[in-house]
Amino acid sequence: MATPYLNHHATIREPLALLSPEILGLILGQLRVVDHRSLFALRLVCRRFNCLATPVVYHNIELNDAVLDPNAEHLYPRALEHISQHTNHVIIRSDLDSQSVKRLLCGIQRLSSIRWCYVVQYDRIPRLWLPSDILDYSQIRRNDTKIYIENLSLGGVQHDFDESYFNATLTRHLVSLKLLNPNPPLTTRPDSLKRLIMQSPCLQTLHYQDLGIGTSFKFQGQERVPPIADLALKSYNWEHSPEDVAKHWDFSRIRSLKLVNIPVSNFLNSVYLPDFALLHTLKVEDYGGHLQDMRPSATRRMYDLIKHHINALETLDITLLRFRDHVGFEEDNKRCPTLALEDLAILGAQLTFVHTIELDMDIALCKLRDFLKAVCSFPRLDTLTLHVQTLIRANDRVDPRTDRDYDAALETFSSLIRLREQQRPELPWRRITINVGGWRRVMVRRMGYGWKKQNAQGVYAERCFVLERNERGRHEVREEAASETPRCRSPVQL
Repeated sequence: MATPYLNHHATIREPLALLSPEILGLILGQLRVVDHRSLFALRLVCRRFNCLATPVVYHNIELNDAVLDPNAEHLYPRALEHISQHTNHVIIRSDLDSQSVKRLLCGIQRLSSIRWCYVVQYDRIPRLWLPSDILDYSQIRRNDTKIYIENLSLGGVQHDFDESYFNATLTRHLVSLKLLNPNPPLTTRPDSLKRLIMQSPCLQTLHYQDLGIGTSFKFQGQERVPPIADLALKSYNWEHSPEDVAKHWDFSRIRSLKLVNIPVSNFLNSVYLPDFALLHTLKVEDYGGHLQDMRPSATRRMYDLIKHHINALETLDITLLRFRDHVGFEEDNKRCPTLALEDLAILGAQLTFVHTIELDMDIALCKLRDFLKAVCSFPRLDTLTLHVQTLIRANDRVDPRTDRDYDAALETFSSLIRLREQQRPELPWRRITINVGGWRRVMVRRMGYGWKKQNAQGVYAERCFVLERNERGRHEVREEAASETPRCRSPVQL
C-alpha cells in the first residue's frame, strides 16, 4: 500500500475555491464534530487544506501516553509544535504522569480550558492530582483558563479533600464539577465537597451523585451555592426549607435541571418556581426510598411549574408522566395496575411523535400478545421499558437447568421484534428493557427466609434484561448486573 503524502501541487477546484477561509474554517469545524479522523486525511489533499485543517485538528486534543513520552519531541516534533500553536482545549486523564502533563501544558500558548477526567485504577493505589498541581497561577490567569472536573470519586481512600483541592488556582477557575458514584456513600462526608463548591464562584455545572436515599448539605451563616446553570442531583436527600433555599441556593441562572432519586415534593415546595422560567431541560426520575404519600403533591407542583412558569422547555423527561403505577413489582403477591388495551390503543393513535415509553405489564391482568400489539401501535416508538413481575416465588424449587424469567424475556423480545417487522419494518427497535421484580442498579433485595435461600443459590427476583441494536443492525440481549450480582449472561443475538 502506498504511503499517504501531502500533494503540494494539488489545487482546490470550484466551488470550494470560491469560499473564504472563514467559511471553510466553519465547515472544517463541523467536520471535526462529525468525524474527527477525516480531518487528518483532508490535510493530505493539498497545501491550502493542510493550512486550514491543521488548526482545527489541534484545537481540541486529548492527551495520551504517546504524546507525553519523554522522546515525543524527537518522534513527533511537528505535532508538539502544532499543539503549542493551535491547541485551546485539553482533555487530561488522571492516570497520566502529572509532571509530563505539566511540561506539555506549559508550552501551550492559548490554553482556554482543561477537562480533567478521573480514572479509577484497580491495579494500583491511585495518586489523585488535580489541575492545580500542574498549572502556575500566572499562566491560568493570563489565559483565563476554565477548568472542568469529571467523574471525581470521593470513595475508597479519598475520604475527604485535602487542602490542595482548595487552591485558588483551581477554585477561581472551576466551572464544572461532575462526581462519580461514591463507594462507600457520601453520607458521612459531604462537608469538604460543600466547601469546594462554596469556594468556586464561577461554577456553572454541578452533577452530584450519591447512593440510596443519600445525604444533603448543612449550610451555615452566609454560605451560598453559586448560580448553577446545569444542576443534576442523584440520591440527594433534599431537606431544605423555603427559607434555607432562599438564603443558600441561587437558581437565577438555571437552564438544565435533573433530579434522580430525591424527594421531589420537598424540592418543588421549597423553591421559587419563577426562577425556572428559562429552563430548557427538565428530568425527574425515580423516587427510591422516599415517602410515597408526597407524590400527589409533587405531581401538582410539577404541573404548575411546567404549565405556568417555564417559558421554552425543550427536553422533558419525568417519571411523573410515565405510565407507571407506584405499586410496582417489588412484592410477589401484589397485582400492579396495568393500562387497559383500549387505553393503550387511544394513546398510540394520538401520541404520534412519542419515541420512548415506560410501562407496567402485569401478565395476570392482561394477555401478553394483545398487550404487546397495543404497545406497537405507537408509530414512532423505538425505545421501550417494560416492568414485569418475576415468575419465581420464594418457596419454588428451581431447576438449575432452567431460567424462567430469562426465557420469558426472550419470548417478549422475539414477539416485539416480529410485530415490528410486520407493522413497521423501516423502524427497528433501538432499545427494549425488561425490568423484572423492581430491579435497580443499587438496591436492597427481597427479604424473608425463602428469598434469602434462593439468593444463596444464585436465584433472584430482581433482574434486568436489555435488547439493543448494534452497529451491524443486529439485536443483542444482555443482562444488567446489580451490585449484588456480578455475573451476567453473554450477549445473545436475535
